[in-house]
Amino acid sequence: MSEKVEVAETTDKAEKIIPYISRALFIITSLIYIYFSAFGAVSEMTTRCLLVALLCPTIFLTIPLQVFGRKNTVTRVVDVLLAAYVAFACYYLMWVYPIRFIDRTTPATTMDIVIGAIFLVCVFEMTRRTTGKPIMIIAAIFLIYAKFGSYFPGFLKHAGVPWRRILSFLFTTTEGFFGTAMGIAASYIIMFCIFASFLEAFGTGEWFVDVAYAMTGRFRGGPAKTAVLASGLMGMINGNATSNVVTTGAFTIPLMKKVGYEPHIAGAVEAAASTGGLFTPPIMGAAAFIMADYIGVPYIEVAKAAAIPALLFYFSIIMSVDAIAIKSKLSGVNKDALPNIGNVMKERGFFMIPIVLLVGMILYGYSALKTAFFAIIAVLVVAFFRKETRPNLKRITNALAGGSSGAVSIVATCLSAGIIVGMVNLSGISQKLSYNLIQLANGNMYIAAVIIAILCIILGCGMPPAAVYILSATVLAPPMIEMGANIVATHLFIFMFSCLGAVTPPVAVTAYTAAALAKAEPAKTGYTAFRLAIIAFIVPFIFISSPALVMQGSVVEILIAAITALIGVLCLVGALEGYVFIKFPTTTRVIFGIAAILTIHPGQLTDVIGLALIAVGLVICFAARKREAKQIDS
Repeated sequence: MSEKVEVAETTDKAEKIIPYISRALFIITSLIYIYFSAFGAVSEMTTRCLLVALLCPTIFLTIPLQVFGRKNTVTRVVDVLLAAYVAFACYYLMWVYPIRFIDRTTPATTMDIVIGAIFLVCVFEMTRRTTGKPIMIIAAIFLIYAKFGSYFPGFLKHAGVPWRRILSFLFTTTEGFFGTAMGIAASYIIMFCIFASFLEAFGTGEWFVDVAYAMTGRFRGGPAKTAVLASGLMGMINGNATSNVVTTGAFTIPLMKKVGYEPHIAGAVEAAASTGGLFTPPIMGAAAFIMADYIGVPYIEVAKAAAIPALLFYFSIIMSVDAIAIKSKLSGVNKDALPNIGNVMKERGFFMIPIVLLVGMILYGYSALKTAFFAIIAVLVVAFFRKETRPNLKRITNALAGGSSGAVSIVATCLSAGIIVGMVNLSGISQKLSYNLIQLANGNMYIAAVIIAILCIILGCGMPPAAVYILSATVLAPPMIEMGANIVATHLFIFMFSCLGAVTPPVAVTAYTAAALAKAEPAKTGYTAFRLAIIAFIVPFIFISSPALVMQGSVVEILIAAITALIGVLCLVGALEGYVFIKFPTTTRVIFGIAAILTIHPGQLTDVIGLALIAVGLVICFAARKREAKQIDS
């Protein structure tokens, strides 16, 4: 009996130590990668392996294995052993890679293969614990396909790759686990997670909300407009729609409910706005830098390309929440209850400095990593301006820990994405898929775009947008470009749809998170978020063939495309909500729906027809209002 008590006491002590170990690893990771961004990293493989060695063991420590819904001493021992093994495998590779594999001519030994095989199992388990089964299943399917390709039918058939070759390729090269996806995680993603954490820890997130609240709170349905503005600002920085919902939504959702928005609408507004931040320049949750690096264009080209689509998206949501406020007869917040914008800017306007510095340095030509380092330093400097935000050891360590902890699930997903991309390259299916996608679409770019959009949305339901983009761009971008699509437009198309899985039913993880905060029905919230974000599902199909909407063309073409698209957005909101300042009859809504598509699509003929339809719809609307007025008078 006493032995059992001693074991229980030992287990309890170990459980209490684990959070401190994880926190220490997070802090150390952030410090190391801040140092790398400032003074230069070590070798490519070492940088990637080190990130996995430091962060991934925390998955086993903080998300315990459960058998029949319970954890016990045995499962915790297994967790500790798995955590230790992941660290060991990474450090082993860091040691042997420069000696034996850097020239890619030395064959892997049996020990390399065994270590890689066990590491593969660990990757599947880490992915399952952090992001669930979907991405793990997809990675397993590609692994099976690479091995047993000779058993597949038609164009999918290939000779098959031996297990030894597969494991060697995944573990000992920079094309498998530690490939492009992990390279991006170990550079852009980790640094911008740290930057976002510093902004949040030192009050910038709260300042964003206060600025948005002061600017929009007094207007009709003001708190919803606050949510749109604040969530867009935070979303473009932190690159994670779900965590953005949790942080800004904790404040904005209760405010929306307080002025009369139904719970499912409050949750949907927050979910849609947070998702849009991922493709909102200038930062786009670090995706702007990833895309620029991936397709070989200057960062500013990517930021410019995303500007009009992001503007249309947020304009659509703002007008939608305004229409809902009219329908529900909602008012704004009393001016006396709002923060004064002048005071907010006077007291805390300096919080803009790190973001302005970040954008300015990048436009001036500094690297994204160097810029992120100086932006973090700027956050610390401006935090000294107020006593309430002044840096101390606790705030700094919280920011360091929060930055790396926010990257854990992304790192695990990038390991699985490495399996998928690796098996695509190893099996040669990439070229076959490109050719057969063109064949399936019969050379029609729009049909191919629909197929690609569906695939990106499905992958985006279970993977971070950056990982979905990397995977999809590798396989799906080439056939689109071959069919005549603009390269920048193609990659932005893929990235936008990689983000939209978060608000696409029946999964809609971001919407369901918002539903939990709003205490609303998840399915209803997911459908409403999808409806609010509908413009983001339409615009990519427009700019894929008419790139004026992504700043590819003359100034006149871009201006005409942007103005007519804004008119189209108003028509779309009117068609879906039945209101844009005034109520529209059903006939007008149908006409506006058709006009929306025509005016959003750049082109003189479609614009003229669309504007003519708008005129017809307005005539019908005002005639109906006149009849109603006469009936009331009589």
